[in-house]
Amino acid sequence: MRYFLYFLSIIINLVLQSTVFEHITLAGIKPNLILVAIVSVACLRDETEGAAYGFFAGFLQDSFFSVYIGSYVFLYTFIGYFCGLLLKSFYRENFILPMGIAAAATFIFNFAYYIINVLLRGYTNVMYFIGRIMLPETVYNALLMLIVYNIYLYINKYLEETEKYKRKVF
Repeated sequence: MRYFLYFLSIIINLVLQSTVFEHITLAGIKPNLILVAIVSVACLRDETEGAAYGFFAGFLQDSFFSVYIGSYVFLYTFIGYFCGLLLKSFYRENFILPMGIAAAATFIFNFAYYIINVLLRGYTNVMYFIGRIMLPETVYNALLMLIVYNIYLYINKYLEETEKYKRKVF
């Protein structure tokens, strides 16, 4: 059931990001709902599930919205793995740490995306990219993390409650 809900949440996030969040912009910047969801899953579970969630979300985003397959797959898998690795043991109801991790992950993702897709094409104005795209999206995703993390926390508590009867614990 957990993996079905993960797949369903990836589809819902892709649809919301490509429809609703296209029109909800601040200073021309759209939030990256998929990245926030990956960080939420990685924070609540572990690095393996965060990387798997990131891989499938990146694969679907590359398949539907990108010219070539690979950049989102690599970056989302990397972000999911390392966010899960950083947050192995922390108090899950703490909202400040996942917010900070989401901000750092957004900045790292955007910088790596800039290097892979923009800088290699010859656009070298990095200060414009940092000031106009990376920093506003970092703040936007950190604030969005408050809402998305609460939703995933509720879903995770429900799934852990239903799965505890299936596990054999002595």
